[in-house]
Amino acid sequence: MSEVKISVSVDDAHLTQMQQISQQLQSSGMNIEQTLSSIGVICGSIQPDRLNSLYQVEGVKNIESQQGYQLAPPDSNVQ
Repeated sequence: MSEVKISVSVDDAHLTQMQQISQQLQSSGMNIEQTLSSIGVICGSIQPDRLNSLYQVEGVKNIESQQGYQLAPPDSNVQ
């Protein structure tokens, strides 16, 4: 099973604990790719069957799947 890319939002009351929350998410199975402390978001990936375990981490407000897209090449007929 392939990992899904996610963004985890941290609630305002826990913004000063971003490093600890990032470590706890990693311990829960998340591969951390980027921590955006100024806006309270941690980006990474995780196995789908481990996703619910992230909600148990104190300070996690929301978890969203990242959406991807790919544009057609400039010389394609789809424009």
